[in-house]
Amino acid sequence: MDIKELTFKAEERIKKGESLMLVKIEESEGSTPRGKDTYMVVDSEAYSMGTIGGGKIEYQATLDAAELLKESGSMEKSYSLSREDVSGLGMICGGNVKLAFRCLKANNEDERDESLSVLYHIRDEYLKNQGRVIIFGGGHVSRETVPVLSKLGFLCTVYDDRKDFAKREDFPDAERIICDDYEDVVEKTGIGEHDYVIIMTRGHQFDYEIQKQVLLSKAMFIGVIGSRAKLETIDKKLTEDGFSEADLARFYAPLGLQIGAESPEEIAISIAAELILVRADAEGRRKVRQGKTLKLSDIRSPR
Repeated sequence: MDIKELTFKAEERIKKGESLMLVKIEESEGSTPRGKDTYMVVDSEAYSMGTIGGGKIEYQATLDAAELLKESGSMEKSYSLSREDVSGLGMICGGNVKLAFRCLKANNEDERDESLSVLYHIRDEYLKNQGRVIIFGGGHVSRETVPVLSKLGFLCTVYDDRKDFAKREDFPDAERIICDDYEDVVEKTGIGEHDYVIIMTRGHQFDYEIQKQVLLSKAMFIGVIGSRAKLETIDKKLTEDGFSEADLARFYAPLGLQIGAESPEEIAISIAAELILVRADAEGRRKVRQGKTLKLSDIRSPR
């Protein structure tokens, strides 16, 4: 459950007059399951929505939140996850976490409005920094990719120049669907510096036309699906158009982590995995920065 879904579910319950406890990772140090600014919401029955990492830390925090909710209180509390610390939770990861507990009260209209404003702010910040995924081409790989990315919190726009491949019923999880020609696509989609672009149209020429335009944008990620032969052909045309090697190096191509994917379903997973890694690096997640997982240089195919 991403922050968008979490805040919507909490909003529904607060509007019904139910007070909840918002739990946020305020600080994390060392090895911990989740990082800063991760949220969960807990009700009076100690039922939680969202996650701050699972295991003993989440179990204890849920109990603490439910107990604090009885008093309509708020607090900050630090937890040691170490096995060595006699007061710790004995988790194998062994780091330290400071949690902020905030009561989202709903006993009257003023309290509900204040609690809802907290949720709206969290959601707005999340959406502002999340970036969108603009997918050019509404074919079979796109139809498998959009639901996977949406489940991971990516906001997807599907763009195709054919009505039969830009239908809402084929992309119920997409935030937006555009059916238009492939001219002025940067302006039509408003591609910005936080956005991801995926190019997988029905043909080389269409991919080339979009790549030419998107290279002039500030997109954070430009992924292109296809064989190496196809990509080399398009690279040659782009070079003849005056684009430099540095420009071409912006492409993540062939798109998707190289896990031997063949079917549309497998390709969707490989694409999602690559976007997760790029997003994690952009967010400065500890496990990427500390070299505990793949680096971006590991996933870029030699060009």
